Amino acid sequence: MACWIALHLPCLALEIASSLTRADALTDTTVVLAQSRVWQASEAAQAAGVQPGMRRGGVLALLPQARFHDRDEAAETVALEALALALLRFGPDVAIASLQCVLIDVAPSLRLFGGLASLAAQVLESAEALGHRASLGIAATASAAALLALSGEPAMPMPLRQTSPPASTDLPQQLDLLSVTLLAEAQPWLDWLAQIGCATLGELRALPTAGVRRRCGADLPAALCRAYGETPESPNWYRAPPRFEAVLPLPSLTHDIDVLLFGLRRLLAQLTGWLCAGQLATRALTLVLEHEPLGRQTLAPTRFDIRLAEASAAPAHLLSLCKERLARSPLVAPVLTLRLDITQTVPHVPQSGSLLPEPGRARQDFVQLMERVTARLGDEHVRRLQVRGDHRPEAAFVSVPYGAPVRAAATADGATSGTSRHLPDGEKPLPPRPAWLLDVPQRLSLSVQQERPWRQGPLQLVSGPERIEAGWWEPGTVTRDYFIAADTQGALLWVFRERPVKGADAAWYLHGLFG
Repeated sequence: MACWIALHLPCLALEIASSLTRADALTDTTVVLAQSRVWQASEAAQAAGVQPGMRRGGVLALLPQARFHDRDEAAETVALEALALALLRFGPDVAIASLQCVLIDVAPSLRLFGGLASLAAQVLESAEALGHRASLGIAATASAAALLALSGEPAMPMPLRQTSPPASTDLPQQLDLLSVTLLAEAQPWLDWLAQIGCATLGELRALPTAGVRRRCGADLPAALCRAYGETPESPNWYRAPPRFEAVLPLPSLTHDIDVLLFGLRRLLAQLTGWLCAGQLATRALTLVLEHEPLGRQTLAPTRFDIRLAEASAAPAHLLSLCKERLARSPLVAPVLTLRLDITQTVPHVPQSGSLLPEPGRARQDFVQLMERVTARLGDEHVRRLQVRGDHRPEAAFVSVPYGAPVRAAATADGATSGTSRHLPDGEKPLPPRPAWLLDVPQRLSLSVQQERPWRQGPLQLVSGPERIEAGWWEPGTVTRDYFIAADTQGALLWVFRERPVKGADAAWYLHGLFG
């Protein structure tokens, strides 16, 4: 069953004009003109009597302090594309319609996002996150959803009352009472329709189709048939760009981290849609803060390169990492513009939305925790051990930053060794190793009898020897025989004896302790 959600932005021209003047789109006395006539007016201007279609002189007579702006259709197109990009998070089929409206086919996504009511609320929140007031419509056809959105008030609560996808049989009930003025194809014929008493879509649909076609042409009956689901539709699908880059001019110069995070949420909303459209996740992103010039001096942008130990497409997690980085680095000057770039992506399968816990979820939570700690403390202060291809115990591990990529360890002969490998037939696995190695091996004394190693009493050799001869290719060659030994308390120790040199006694050392 088809289900469409339409978002109409009734104040888009005002929002763009107000962003240029860094003022509130509703309380400011902003008036947007198109061909020297009022296109949109703020609530304050409307309260003074300003109406769409008025000329500049009439506006000034009612509101002398009115602030005029020409309509910027190119900027409106960019804003609609940004909204469409963010809505790709909810499904692959998104279209940009005329009259400042974006459509999304949500039928395949209802179960994933918890049903129609939850999905509609999240769609509306996405529009609000991008700074838009929106009215929402839900119907079984794209045209009907757009008409319902055009008729609604901003942020209308209709989706909260809708619990199941609307059926095509419900379209007459939804559309019949709507004003005929909402139909774009009816605009040239509004005077004629008013003269014959046709005010609603239901009344227009009741007219003889052949007569309406002869009087008004084929476009008006065709649009009506598409809205009522009687003929198929062909929306103009939106496609995400091949490369992501989002820029947001801030409403005012700021040092405030909260203001930067508010703007960053808008960029991350677009990023999430772009990643979902390509079934991708990001491993690295770059946040660029552009500053206002100080006099004649141009300040270099501040860049934050954020790398993740594991790829993620979760906007909340990415926002938390950016927040930690911003909090740790003071700004050199007020910020004028935010820019977000993606430098590394990997294929990513979206979460299933299953009721049962997902395999590996505990590890994912741990990784995200470590990434937040790394973002707060810095890469060099959070480290992990990485295996090296070296048989010498003190050289078998190296400390690397936590976010460094995991690489396979290369052995001295050029082979690759990992944490697990298939052993050839007849080859024995390596003996156990202690988790605690001493920084410097501790020399042990020898007992008088049988020259056994001594540590608070004689040590009993449990297993061994394991011979290690390595490091011949650089200074630090080791020639040792390792044993597992037990002391008088039963604790297990890892000890070794150096290979004796002619004329010298073999020395015993403690190198590690078992748990």
